[in-house]
Amino acid sequence: MTTMSDYRATPATAIAPHEVRSPLEATPGRRGPPGDLPSVHLYTPSADPSGMGAHMLCLADAYVREGRRVTLMYWPNAKAERLFAPAGERGVRLARIPHPRDARFAARIAEDLDRHPSDVFHLHVGTGRENWDAARAAAGSVRVPAIVQTLHLPWLIRNHHKRASALTALEPVDRIITVSHWQRATYEHMGVAAHRMVTVPNGVHPHTGSLGRDAARRELGLRPEQPVVMTVGRLTVMKGHRYLVEAVPMLLERFPDLVVVVVGEGHLREVLEERARTLGVAHAVRFPGHRTDARDLLAAADVFVLPSRHEGMPLAVLEAMDASLPVVGTRVIGTSEAVDDGVTGRLVAPQDPTALAGAIDGLLGDPALRRRMATAGKRRHEELFTATRMARDTAEVYDEALAPKRTTGGGGEALGSAIMGG
Repeated sequence: MTTMSDYRATPATAIAPHEVRSPLEATPGRRGPPGDLPSVHLYTPSADPSGMGAHMLCLADAYVREGRRVTLMYWPNAKAERLFAPAGERGVRLARIPHPRDARFAARIAEDLDRHPSDVFHLHVGTGRENWDAARAAAGSVRVPAIVQTLHLPWLIRNHHKRASALTALEPVDRIITVSHWQRATYEHMGVAAHRMVTVPNGVHPHTGSLGRDAARRELGLRPEQPVVMTVGRLTVMKGHRYLVEAVPMLLERFPDLVVVVVGEGHLREVLEERARTLGVAHAVRFPGHRTDARDLLAAADVFVLPSRHEGMPLAVLEAMDASLPVVGTRVIGTSEAVDDGVTGRLVAPQDPTALAGAIDGLLGDPALRRRMATAGKRRHEELFTATRMARDTAEVYDEALAPKRTTGGGGEALGSAIMGG
């Protein structure tokens, strides 16, 4: 397990996130009239886009509103279709292509880009170790003016062969985006040149459709007065739900009416349910599955918890802050930059149920502290983690990648320093 303390790289030269970078007039290779905003293909090969897909939708919606031509390209499995298909009704062009292991994969990408040219091909992956060279090669084959790649997870793999493959795969990329400061440090550590990267922290839109506390609790079958802890995310090893379940027996000693609501679906659901039964706490742990109204349901909670083993920049935490909830998270890359420890929530060591229980206990037992942290978290979201800021900063990266002369220094920004307390 790797925490952020393993990567203490020196931050790169700061660039203010609001600073306009090389506004485009008639950049060589542009696919539209001078003065047009750059068009973009947003692509992911992920079978379960989840938070990464939500990030892409924020960009797509923002850019369509600006008048850009936007294509959302993806492999149309059930999860991706559920997430992406509605964007077609909002002015986003959808391009469904075969699985990356399909022999037609690269040709279909090149064909789509040839018929529907874009200024930017923006690839979204976890770490890039998936080695989807064909996507980048296809974009290059039709001479897309700029290739940008966002890496959504830190590089925590020690296999030298995979590291070499990942570095090779990044060679044709004009600009690399990371979603948190210490996540970027992991790629510097594995050999990616600092000047090729820029950090654009994740952001989420403010939620406007809350059910309200009482209605959200009725929806989940919860009583108005009982303490409620909630987490939202895919039920995978990475998210660390096991440690939250193992913290429940300790919490029930002080809060016998406690309910822990685990919103999300995944291959570990049965394992987690069995663990709750084994510990004798099945009555206190609810698994409502995947919910499209998850942000509405946050209103039912007193405390939000994200017990992850690692992250990039967790959208679930940003959504909880927007919902005015104090957050208990783990001191890992991403979460440690979103949560201001002692101000908007508490950070504890990962994979430590006792520490997790202690932090949750401290918040459940102190309503005044919860309110102060909730207010501070809401303000932190508004100042640093909005989707509007994320879309604007990403568009500036497009401008930079398309500029006739690419700068060779810098790549960090003042927002990263602000998040890190610098």
